[in-house]
Amino acid sequence: MPALLRLGDDSQMLNVTGADDAESTALLLTTMHRLHKQLDVFTTQLYIAYDFGDESGLVPVIMIEKHAAGPELRIHHRFGFFAEGDSDVSELRFSAGVTITSAGCIVEAKVDVDLERPLGEFGADVHTLYFERFDALSLTDALSCLEEQVTALCNMGDVPNRLGFDTR
Repeated sequence: MPALLRLGDDSQMLNVTGADDAESTALLLTTMHRLHKQLDVFTTQLYIAYDFGDESGLVPVIMIEKHAAGPELRIHHRFGFFAEGDSDVSELRFSAGVTITSAGCIVEAKVDVDLERPLGEFGADVHTLYFERFDALSLTDALSCLEEQVTALCNMGDVPNRLGFDTR
């Protein structure tokens, strides 16, 4: 696998150093942007379809983080809401990302909920409703896998119902 992104020893920034690296970086970023928009359409439809309550919100973000294993690019779509009678914010999170390591790419996709109070079929706590991880993939395989995982996330339209939210 050609070096996609390299971290300099003292650098806080990602360095792209060749034509292949630039092409790989462009492919990674354009794919992540497209998948972010796909997940945004899905989560926005959920937000419109279900009554998450007053003062609820939906926050879609793309995050780039530096980890010991390598740089990670992740899309997060987070619903914030209040359970009845609770003053603390609970969250429903859809996320998918790729980490670039020296041993290959890692792809993770996850749906979890962090409840301050019991809601629907779940007690107060963090619950993982979906989690998939794939290791040591080439960039091309990682992006294909990431597309499949985002499609899987976008087929989880029953999650708000499982949490007890009513449709509008």
